[in-house]
Amino acid sequence: MTKKRRRVLLLGAALLLAAGNLWWFTRGSSQPEPDFVLGATFEYASIAAQDLPSLPRYDAAKGTWQARGRPVTAIKDHIRPYRASDSVTKWSPTSYVAIGVEASAGPSQLHPIFLDLVRAGICDVAVVQDGMSPDPRGEVAVLIQHVVSVRDGTGSAVKCPARQSAAAPSSASR
Repeated sequence: MTKKRRRVLLLGAALLLAAGNLWWFTRGSSQPEPDFVLGATFEYASIAAQDLPSLPRYDAAKGTWQARGRPVTAIKDHIRPYRASDSVTKWSPTSYVAIGVEASAGPSQLHPIFLDLVRAGICDVAVVQDGMSPDPRGEVAVLIQHVVSVRDGTGSAVKCPARQSAAAPSSASR
């Protein structure tokens, strides 16, 4: 094999590898985008067992919230302050809303709920499923989920405002 022929073969192999890399990194994602993205807060809310029947529930057919069978005028009225004596992370929520859902609720039932909450500016939610048993103190411990984003009907991501540390400077102060 001559030097010229070897050089042509090596150059061809290098071009083939470069073209393969270019295709690999620009081919696009074949995975569908998720309907919603949740972030963990690692914080729990304790909800008294007697409060469980009065938790707001979303009626997807009507697009409204109800509590004890009555319409809820504003879901923001049900926001609860979060008080944790020993927070696991520095990004613990300051408030959350506790909602009730059926025990069999899956992503397709939770998607419209999370979309409505994000549109209302509520990003931290404790989802209480029907049938959860209270502990000996008569409370149900529920993980508080942080809703990062939810896809709307057009496929666009509706994002919750990013949480910011109280010590971090606000962009409005510049």
